[in-house]
Amino acid sequence: MLLGILAAMASPSSLSPTDPVALQDRIDDVLRSFLSARRQELAWIDPRATDPIDEVIGLFEAGGKRIRPAFCYWGYRAAGGPHGEPILRAAASLELLHTMALIHDDVMDASAARRGRPTVHTRQAEAAARRGQPEPERIGTAVAILAGDLASVLADQLLLESGFAPVRLAAALGRYHRMRTEMAAGAHLGLIGADADARRLASLKGGSYTVEGPLLIGAALAGASILVATRLERFGEPLGEAFQLLDDLRDGDAAPGVTMIDATKLIAEARDALDPDVLDTDAVRALGLLADLVGGS
Repeated sequence: MLLGILAAMASPSSLSPTDPVALQDRIDDVLRSFLSARRQELAWIDPRATDPIDEVIGLFEAGGKRIRPAFCYWGYRAAGGPHGEPILRAAASLELLHTMALIHDDVMDASAARRGRPTVHTRQAEAAARRGQPEPERIGTAVAILAGDLASVLADQLLLESGFAPVRLAAALGRYHRMRTEMAAGAHLGLIGADADARRLASLKGGSYTVEGPLLIGAALAGASILVATRLERFGEPLGEAFQLLDDLRDGDAAPGVTMIDATKLIAEARDALDPDVLDTDAVRALGLLADLVGGS
């Protein structure tokens, strides 16, 4: 579904609107090339050291919507940034950060499968058992933690080496670090079952790093004005909350009293914040389509 939506998003000056896989394919190309080079570096250190990056690569190749890179790209374009390799690389870095979150979440939740394949800790525990190692489950968990940590390191590297000027990277890193801090806070509060406002917890658990954070990182890379950043924040905050509320509703983890109506209202609030007088018009259209995707329409 995302491929068809992304096809309608791009303008002739960036990505062809007639290409059904334009943005996602470009992001995947960046990641495939980058991860292949990093794997070779690890193999040069020791061929036995590649398990963690092989797990990162395997999860990437297993699929995913690349929705966080899409929000980063269109946040950048909304602020007037031109299409080019630097923004594709910066946006792709957020998929690696998401990979870290998925691997670590699966460990915390003791999940058995992800994207149609065994989770990293499950696969590595089975591999340790085949090798006859003692405590294979402990080893599986440890390798998964290392793979998640490596994904985070690689996300940083790809962002820092994206090709933007230092002043733009410094601005983006401020929002990037805040986003990662919020990710950790939200994961912890969700883990301990903290009694918190449902909307605030939804934002911290996933909304911040799914929508608002990527949008504002992209905007910062484009040198966005305060006005543009504010408009994007007004769009991204409720939409990110809606994303997480819908995820919690699907998983049966929603706070008491939270319903689809709450998420629908948040999506409508986000769409109302898109201002074509302030934001690039192609980006307004793209972000509206991404809002529809979040809502499942």
